[in-house]
Amino acid sequence: MLLPSSRDVRRPRTGPALLPVHAPPSWAGGSTVAVLERCLARWRRYKASTVDPEASVHDDMLVDTPEGRAHYRAVGLSALRLITEAMLLTGRTEPTHILDLPCGGGRVTRHLVKFFPEAEIAVADLDARKVADVVAQFGVTEITGSKVFSAALPGSYDLIFVGSLATHFDAALFARSVNVMIDALSPGGVLVLTSAGRNWAALSGVQDRDAGLVPLRWWRAALSLVGGPKVSDRLRVLESDYARHGFGYTEVRSWTKLYGQSYGGSYAAPSWLMRLVEERKDALVIGLKERGFDNLLDATLIQRAG
Repeated sequence: MLLPSSRDVRRPRTGPALLPVHAPPSWAGGSTVAVLERCLARWRRYKASTVDPEASVHDDMLVDTPEGRAHYRAVGLSALRLITEAMLLTGRTEPTHILDLPCGGGRVTRHLVKFFPEAEIAVADLDARKVADVVAQFGVTEITGSKVFSAALPGSYDLIFVGSLATHFDAALFARSVNVMIDALSPGGVLVLTSAGRNWAALSGVQDRDAGLVPLRWWRAALSLVGGPKVSDRLRVLESDYARHGFGYTEVRSWTKLYGQSYGGSYAAPSWLMRLVEERKDALVIGLKERGFDNLLDATLIQRAG
């Protein structure tokens, strides 16, 4: 399989693929009405439960204000809505093995354990402190794998939820991580992948221009010497790589130093992401919802054929 380097963000065009048919209702668990009823039953049970509101001291996603806590909860709920949409599209409402990657401080995990109380839920994150806190608080299982996705994930999963992860990867690592995650799905399993699409790209451009920044060009040194406008590497990427190929990446040096690998911010247009999935004959795109996660990130629903 041809994977792009961090400098070559173009996706190769593959030939036509004869894709497997979607599972018949009998295999998927019954009629449409039965699927709807099972989803509704999950939501009723979830609403009757109590989601643990306590946040780890290492959880950097929570802003500890009333508005911040409300938003924190809303993000978890948006994950459940995406998962419900995947269940409706596939008829698969009883996942027994679930992976939350990355788990962070449990922003989504705390909802998964209530929505799927019978499932075995695994978690992983680059920050070992967060993983330890989530395992202790929610009784889930930690898995370890290659942080650069150079090896298979341990285990096989009916559902993998990926919050903001590939949003920090360059093109090569983005593509490799998606393929490794699809490989980790059981037959019929679903990957809910979030990515920073054209909405995020547009917001970044507006933010930098409103701040009076200019694209990073060859005259950066001259601008700094004369006290000219501050420069933006994001704008350079958006106006070059993203504009031409639908993918752009900027490295954040402090994050790279922290995690020991290139780490920053990526922009993946839906068209670029579809080209990535096109390379596989065992993966079906069952849904794309722009701004589907937290009303900010795109969500792509991918099912492993089986």
